[in-house]
Amino acid sequence: MCSLNNTTEFEFVKTFQYVVHIPTFTMGLVFNSAALWILCFRLKNWTESVIYMTNLIFSDVFLLFSLPFKMYAYQVEGKWHLGSRFCQFVESLYFVNTYGTILLIMLISLDRYVAIKHPFLARTLRSPKKATIACTVLWVCVWSASIPNYLQNSPPNDGQCFSGFSDFWKGGAIPLSMLTVFLIAASAVVFCSVRIVRTLRRVVEGREDINLSMSMKIISSNLVTFLVCFTPYHVALLLYLLARNCLIAKDYLVSLRVFLQICQCLATTNCCLDAMYYYLIIKEFWKSKDKRIKQLFPTI
Repeated sequence: MCSLNNTTEFEFVKTFQYVVHIPTFTMGLVFNSAALWILCFRLKNWTESVIYMTNLIFSDVFLLFSLPFKMYAYQVEGKWHLGSRFCQFVESLYFVNTYGTILLIMLISLDRYVAIKHPFLARTLRSPKKATIACTVLWVCVWSASIPNYLQNSPPNDGQCFSGFSDFWKGGAIPLSMLTVFLIAASAVVFCSVRIVRTLRRVVEGREDINLSMSMKIISSNLVTFLVCFTPYHVALLLYLLARNCLIAKDYLVSLRVFLQICQCLATTNCCLDAMYYYLIIKEFWKSKDKRIKQLFPTI
């Protein structure tokens, strides 16, 4: 396996992290807290979609919590002083909630697809209880995937955190699993979003319906946000995996590592964009006066 000096630091990446993570953390925390307050205390209606979105908000908030420690780890350059187990915890928090977010967006898309395309089947498949069970199973699965990180011996005494990951790249099983999860989720989100937009477009044809047009824009913007945030990161993950296994010239190893770290930063901006998506949904729901529209687009 091709290797890279893990102590190598990239000043550009460190600066880029500050530029992206600081506003992402600040705005993401404010936006997600506001969305959670509205969902829990203003709407007070625990439908399937509210349950999924509440879980998505918590996933985004937990991911945001890991960002200051990720920046700190890069700043101290291998002199992590917050404990090896805490390092393992924040590393797990970062990766677990990244894929928790991806899978929750997939569940929201599937739930909306069933409700709109198969309304009779939805009566059997959709319920707040089933949504709660689905979220519980999801969290058990993604957190179970982090168990190996806690079972391994304590990190080296050099105080590194959010760096190295030699066991992560060894054999390629873990990154390939991450790529597989993303491909499945992305395929489901694209399929559901395209089918829903086509269905709503047929309803809109022949009449001016601002509410349904807005619904299509919300779904389309959610799809674009999902793909823009997470696709570059997984492309970079694949390319870097190939370089680590010497399937790409070693000369590209450093540049691909930088590319991967930049894409990781950009992926975290989804925490802010999700909150803006919640705002559009809640605003659209409150503006809508047509009960049929609420049945067609059961987001809240």
